[in-house]
Amino acid sequence: MKKLIYIFLLFSINSFGQTHSINQYNLQMSGNNINNDISINTYYNSLDTCNISWSVIKDSLPSQWDFSFCFPDCYGVGIANAQDIFFPNQQNFLNCHMYPNGQEGQGILQMEIITNNLYRDTVTWIGTVSSISFTDELNSSFSNNKSSKIVDIVGREVKFKKNKLLFYLHDNGTVNKRIVID
Repeated sequence: MKKLIYIFLLFSINSFGQTHSINQYNLQMSGNNINNDISINTYYNSLDTCNISWSVIKDSLPSQWDFSFCFPDCYGVGIANAQDIFFPNQQNFLNCHMYPNGQEGQGILQMEIITNNLYRDTVTWIGTVSSISFTDELNSSFSNNKSSKIVDIVGREVKFKKNKLLFYLHDNGTVNKRIVID
């Protein structure tokens, strides 16, 4: 009798065991408005045969943004649902791309994954895109790097001069060219 109960318990545990896992459920990505694409991925790990369907359940992207997913194959822009079968012991790529199209802001996409019509998982991607301009980049490079010397076009060390092409040699090894026009 004890053996029968033990076998029943083992069978029950195995029949209701875990079929899959997802490495990360909440992912954050960032970029600037010059980036054409920001993305980040995680993995869906099938421990058993998994019949999955997925759909976007939340889309709060800025008006000009687009999105696409790779799960495990890459889908076209705006595809918001699909289905697939994963076999045991596979690690399946699960990726989200956000395309800001030059617009800064923050967007959220949530995908619900239903496995074997039984298990529901929600994966959330948050994308943040900030504005950057050439002036910001130039000012940042000058303020973050101390100039060790300023040279002219033939390499002579000079003091700052207006209306001349000058090269600013920084302590970190970078070089900036600059002309200040009067």
